[in-house]
Amino acid sequence: MLLGLDVGGTFTDAVIIEGHRVIASAKARTTKDNLMDGIGAALDAVLQSLRTHAAKTGEADNLTKSIEQVTLSTTVVTNTIVEHKEAPVDLYVITGPGMNVDYSFPVQPQYIKGYTDHRGIVVETSVADISANRHKHNLAAVSAKFGVRNPQEELSVANQLKSYYDVISTGSSLSGSLNFPRRTISAYFNSAVTPVFTSFKTSVEEALRKRNITAPLYILKADGGSLPIAHMKSRPVETVFTGPAATVLGLYALKAVGDSHTVALDIGGTTTDISLWKQGRPLMTKNGVSIREYPSAVRSFAVTSVGIGGESAVRIEDGVFTVGPERVGPSAALGGETPTLGDALIVLGFARYGDMKLAEESIRALDSSGPVEELAQKIIHTALQTIQCGIEDVVAAENKRPVYVVADIVNPDVFKPAQLVVVGGTASSLGESIGTYLKLPVTIPDNAAVANAIGAAVALSTIEITVHVDTKRRMLVVPELGIKEANCTLRRGDDVVHYATSLLCAEADRLGLNHHQDVEVISLEDFPVVEGWQSLERLITVKVQLEAGVKHHVE
Repeated sequence: MLLGLDVGGTFTDAVIIEGHRVIASAKARTTKDNLMDGIGAALDAVLQSLRTHAAKTGEADNLTKSIEQVTLSTTVVTNTIVEHKEAPVDLYVITGPGMNVDYSFPVQPQYIKGYTDHRGIVVETSVADISANRHKHNLAAVSAKFGVRNPQEELSVANQLKSYYDVISTGSSLSGSLNFPRRTISAYFNSAVTPVFTSFKTSVEEALRKRNITAPLYILKADGGSLPIAHMKSRPVETVFTGPAATVLGLYALKAVGDSHTVALDIGGTTTDISLWKQGRPLMTKNGVSIREYPSAVRSFAVTSVGIGGESAVRIEDGVFTVGPERVGPSAALGGETPTLGDALIVLGFARYGDMKLAEESIRALDSSGPVEELAQKIIHTALQTIQCGIEDVVAAENKRPVYVVADIVNPDVFKPAQLVVVGGTASSLGESIGTYLKLPVTIPDNAAVANAIGAAVALSTIEITVHVDTKRRMLVVPELGIKEANCTLRRGDDVVHYATSLLCAEADRLGLNHHQDVEVISLEDFPVVEGWQSLERLITVKVQLEAGVKHHVE
């Protein structure tokens, strides 16, 4: 059995999957002040549901021992960053000549002299200045331009700093891709969220231990892969935006998306997440997700959020309704003090929970001049307009993306929505209305309300590495693993792909991953080095990963 947990902005969902079936599911309110209260409530509820199921089948012995793996998607890192509650970090950068990054990062960096060129040759050795006025905090990040071509300078500076800091993140260990500012942002936020992630990890492990759940604990990443939470302690920034990743995996698991251009919506209590799918596959961010306003190197699905959810607050100003983006509490039908979109859905019979009378009173209090049903319809119409605008913006941005392949110029694949797929806690009450409003067929799969927890439960484990080879210097570098080897004999792109694949599988074995999925070549760059009017040598960079996806489909 697999246990999946999704900590959303409003609800924490839990599912237990046996084979291809969800045999137990539960929802509990997310407790933002203490996430563990909500997680504990969801665990207790889903375990009680499991006991009820087991009593019917006569298999009530050692239930928790039958759980083989627990996988978690969480808002803890996202919320910490969004709310500006991350820990302070001393940022050290090695930029070399010709680059001013004074205003590129959340803090003013401390510049270190040194220089690694584009070939990975250390032109000037770096020496960190650890004077008292520079050492301000217990966390640090180090990033060097062209550090992915040779991590020597980053590792050297980190080694010089290690006696002064509890945590030091390096850019090249988090991403093997070129783009120094993005890697620096990843390193900075990786250190900044480490304390809260470490505390959260300890709390979740304790909550599971108290319930006699001893299965390995995994956590979802933004790119849709899962890894043991113990490993992610050194790279917690990759767990940012795991909610949208869980949505995408849930849609995979439920076989909800066909081959046509699809807009997928995850409508929760606070937001609606929008993702686009082509030929049955979700679109990814081109270079990495933005963390606040800062572009990072963290790979992620291309998901955009709009502030519409079941508990979006409703207000009226000068006769005009506004719905969201804020959520101030539960719906009035559940005892909340502010009317919500959910109350409007209850009034019109689209949703059935809570106290209908309280929902009607809250909507009527906004404007007593008309029938309450008419007011509720106006509220829902306003919410649908916001969702429509969000979809149009996402589609427009996709169709304006730069084209890099000649085939795409000759045969452009313009995204034109052909269908909608809706999941999330508000899917059953609002999904059909969205389809009618947008004049598109809509699918609401079974178990749509807990799709994210399902996606987390069945997520495949995935890691990625980058291998860079300079054939003239016979140098091989794997920045994520801190590997730098001389006397490399690889000279062809295919050979580097084969080596990278073998190294990736070896790293997966070292982490104890039960990996059987295909290895995906994310990118292959093979550039000739021209000297003396001849091309005799090459710069080859290969990025591979264990392909993200789900272990199996769920009914």
